[in-house]
Amino acid sequence: MTHENGQTADEIACREVANRISAYLDAYGGHDRNARIALHLAGCAGCAAYARQIALVRNLIALLPECPAMPSNLDGLHRACAARRGQPR
Repeated sequence: MTHENGQTADEIACREVANRISAYLDAYGGHDRNARIALHLAGCAGCAAYARQIALVRNLIALLPECPAMPSNLDGLHRACAARRGQPR
């Protein structure tokens, strides 16, 4: 990933940002580490774009409806489906 000024970002720093972006977006991981990540994002266009993409995906996922709960009588459901297909369970 490259900085906006065209210099190559320190690969270890970019890798660390990529590995910790979720914790950063949750404001988890400690003030010092989050401050270093924020500083890196301010100077690294590639990591900043990656962080925006991850944040966008997380926000979109949060908009999805909750999955319905699994039936409490799963065995009964299997038997009913098998019976409709004409197969003993």
